[in-house]
Amino acid sequence: MDILNFFREDLSEILGVYFDEEKIYLVRLTDKIETAEFNFEIDLNSKSSQIEQLAEKIKLIGNQRGWKISKVGVVLRDGAAVTFQTEFKNIPSDEIANAVKIWATAHAQNNARYTSMQTDDEIWMEALPASIVEEYISAFEKNSMTLCALTEFPPVENERPITPFNRAVFAADIVKNKKPPNILNTKISTWNIKKISLTAAAIFLIALTGFSAKLADDYFSASKRAETALTRLNSQNDIFVLKQNLDAVTARLNQFEGLIFTQDINSQKFNALVKFGKIFDGRIILQKIKTTGETLELEGAAESPDAIKLYLSRLKTSVSSKVKLTSSKEIDGQFIFTININFP
Repeated sequence: MDILNFFREDLSEILGVYFDEEKIYLVRLTDKIETAEFNFEIDLNSKSSQIEQLAEKIKLIGNQRGWKISKVGVVLRDGAAVTFQTEFKNIPSDEIANAVKIWATAHAQNNARYTSMQTDDEIWMEALPASIVEEYISAFEKNSMTLCALTEFPPVENERPITPFNRAVFAADIVKNKKPPNILNTKISTWNIKKISLTAAAIFLIALTGFSAKLADDYFSASKRAETALTRLNSQNDIFVLKQNLDAVTARLNQFEGLIFTQDINSQKFNALVKFGKIFDGRIILQKIKTTGETLELEGAAESPDAIKLYLSRLKTSVSSKVKLTSSKEIDGQFIFTININFP
């Protein structure tokens, strides 16, 4: 066996995944493409989260088929992440990355994980809260799989229908070719770090036994200094991240201050405001918040009926099940709506 190949990561088997709440669509890349489709229903009574149940099912399918699954890419359902597409021809190329970061921080909570993809004169961006990204990574790790790609399917300008398997192939291709858009923003190494680490450790132990106590003492002293320097560097980075988080929180509080300043907000309604603030996105513009008794009334404008429908669904999931769209009408190309949230 070639010594270099021995230390390389195994990318001979990659799995692309798409899940639409009813079925799991899998595309397995080896020396050929193999597809599989399975019915799957989330068990609401399970102690495992929906994402963990999805990873468990994928692992079970792989075991049943004898697949050696290691690298996985997942395409999210449309609307699962916050997305935005705009022209960037007037933005200097060296400012695009920072513009994407500012957009993501403003639309997907603090510590947003985000990615972007450039096509011609447009840029497509997507973002997810870091907590959701970590939940996906953890769920696959628990089932001995490495999540290498997480993304939504970007808009495409062609007349061919987008099938579930197209989406799964897209996820597998991101892993295989190490390309965007990938919310994980991690480079997929071609080297097996575990093998390299274990081999290096073995060589070090063998060499260490042949050196004097003085050399060993020098080594550990240098290691300690390096560890101290790394701790100091990490602390500085933590301070920088903390400042970014505080700036984002301040901006969001200012955004809602004008809407809720004159309202009688009790603790229950305040918690609701915090929750729907976290799902606020650029397709919805809130114009007025009013409290009446046990009802919280939201008035706003949206770019389309689908944007209102998606926002209503997110409110029901994250804020209260007693959410109702009471009015919606189109005025000058905008869709004006009113939503009531009732509390027991």
